[in-house]
Amino acid sequence: MKRNSPPHVLCVQTGAGNQALPASAVVVVVVVLLITVGLPVFGMTTEAVVPAVVVGGLMGKELVRGLVTIFSLRQER
Repeated sequence: MKRNSPPHVLCVQTGAGNQALPASAVVVVVVVLLITVGLPVFGMTTEAVVPAVVVGGLMGKELVRGLVTIFSLRQER
């Protein structure tokens, strides 16, 4: 991704009120919704879906945080 991209390039235009949302946030929301709907469709109980999505989200957040830390340290040198 370019560092000096104009803000509108990295956003998704919505229909309601013509607001621009960050594209990465839109992708995350869509993926979480698909996982939340897809797991019960393939036979997982609803009681197990919520903890699985929460734990997966927490693990994903920590993974991204660790990768950002690693790669930001390499760029500073």
